Amino acid sequence: MITVTNLHKYFQTSHALKGINLQVKQGEIYGFIGQNGAGKTTTLNILAGLSRPTQGECLVAGIDVKKIKHPSELPIGYLPEAPKFYPWLTAFETLAYLGNSKKQKVGPTRIKELLGWVGLSEASHRRVGGFSRGMQQRLGIAAALLPEPKLLILDEPSSALDPEGRAEVLQLILALKEMGKTVIFSTHILSDVERICDTVGIIADGKMVLEKPLKALQKDTLVPIFDLTSLQPWPEQIKEKLLHLPGVKHVEIKGTIASIMFTDAKTASIRLMHFLSREGLAVSKFVQRQHTLEDIFLREVKIT
Repeated sequence: MITVTNLHKYFQTSHALKGINLQVKQGEIYGFIGQNGAGKTTTLNILAGLSRPTQGECLVAGIDVKKIKHPSELPIGYLPEAPKFYPWLTAFETLAYLGNSKKQKVGPTRIKELLGWVGLSEASHRRVGGFSRGMQQRLGIAAALLPEPKLLILDEPSSALDPEGRAEVLQLILALKEMGKTVIFSTHILSDVERICDTVGIIADGKMVLEKPLKALQKDTLVPIFDLTSLQPWPEQIKEKLLHLPGVKHVEIKGTIASIMFTDAKTASIRLMHFLSREGLAVSKFVQRQHTLEDIFLREVKIT
């Protein structure tokens, strides 16, 4: 659905994008994460046809964005980070205004359908100026769906929302996938990505530092840590014995839980099981700690 190759963007005083490579598959939710100023919005603006790349190739649904004359030529719906609407218009009037142009005519039935889908039916005749930020984001998603796009490009759709508003927006994004849409959204809220994304891309200082399926990332070992829960308090000398095991870097004992950090994951679990058997120790839990997306993000950003 999206293929970006060696994408560069220069502004007068800065090199914002430095050889971006990115691929979004049809029907997936792609989480595009990075710190403020990393290049997320610049990239999405190019994908949406709102900005021209300086160098490189950017194909959206097979269309070269450098060759289009107007963003409406792309089969996309776009939601900016802070959508702005005329405050004196109602939600219904807003969609009617946005949905009627030379290139499209959206009727009242479709508008009512979209407002219902984003949960704004009861607020359809309220003025947008009185909407909460979450309601405005939902209206923005409805507006992005007006042209019935194949692809949704959402810039920080859940930022500045309270937990309830964030949950509502994330549910809408999941529903878009169920409708067969492809979604790419930028965010700095890593837990949101973990909840709904299929693929994750990390950008830092204008460069892509990682792009991987979320499930593969969650198996990323980094520094392997094993948490063992004993059926009884650990013997006093256990920490010293564990530290003498090959590959053990650090040991922390808290009550009945022992956390053992290894320098690498190879044969670590086997060594631990042999150790427990040799020492005659019984455990109720033996798990390798799953690293969070935040762990991985901080590592990748630090590496760059």
